[in-house]
Amino acid sequence: MYESFIYSINAVAPIFILALVGYLFKNYGLLTEEFVATSDRLVFNVALPALLFCEITEAAGGGGDSAANLSLFCVLGLICVFILALTIVPAIVKDNPRRGSLVQAAFRSNFAILGIPLAQNMFGDAGVARLAATLPFCIALFNALAVISFSLFAPEDKKLPFAKAAKKIALSIAKNPLIISIVLAAVVSLIPYTLPTIVAKPLGYLADLSLPLSLLSLGAGLNFESLRGNIKTALLATAVKMVFMPAALLSAAIALGFRGADLGVVLILFGGPSAVSGYIMAKSMGGDYELTGQITLLTTLVSIFTLFLSAFALKYAGLI
Repeated sequence: MYESFIYSINAVAPIFILALVGYLFKNYGLLTEEFVATSDRLVFNVALPALLFCEITEAAGGGGDSAANLSLFCVLGLICVFILALTIVPAIVKDNPRRGSLVQAAFRSNFAILGIPLAQNMFGDAGVARLAATLPFCIALFNALAVISFSLFAPEDKKLPFAKAAKKIALSIAKNPLIISIVLAAVVSLIPYTLPTIVAKPLGYLADLSLPLSLLSLGAGLNFESLRGNIKTALLATAVKMVFMPAALLSAAIALGFRGADLGVVLILFGGPSAVSGYIMAKSMGGDYELTGQITLLTTLVSIFTLFLSAFALKYAGLI
């Protein structure tokens, strides 16, 4: 039990300690709004793509059928969660902007920003490689399902015709830097030559920026003032997303025989908090962005405990 406890602490605590440092830095004026915004763009457009590119090219040749099985499970799991949310949410929530935000909150997680350091802490480079194998499919699905969610429940002035919605989905996938880097890495991996040091070293330096910058930014972006007002819906959504949904998907993954790093990826995908990008999507497409912000903050705070307890339970059971 002690070994499982230490494993879980080492996997989760460093991530949230750095996020706490970001929050304190922001409150003491060491990080500004402008810096955080610039840092977010740098991480998403440059550092994270560089990290994924390096991890995939270095791990080329691994995975095989098990990677395909993991990706298939993750994709089908996300689709099932989306369909379930699309069935239940409209039946209990009457306000369309809230419907779109709640449906998105059910399936979208902070899979890249929080997932990569978690995978690194839990399983090392092998864990990051396993997560990277599923990432393009999940990121593409996040974008596609989010556009569908908000299009279905958007106000009349923000509703998108089918052709425009399809174009928005295709562009959001094709222009996503994470997906582009993964595709490039897959192409480079097929070439029977290693990258020269003059190229690999700078890429590695850029990749090293991603984890500290993204976690500092995550903490700096926490805004507790957003919790003012009626947050009952956000609390309920948080309970479903952070407890019931991960429990169901992890149970299914265990029953299907997923173990080790693959089961860890399932935990990170379905047990991770909501992504800040969901707030941006809600604001641009007529969703309830205040509710989305509340859910993002609450799920991030709750994930400190749920991810620790989940990692502890899986490690203690010998499943990871």
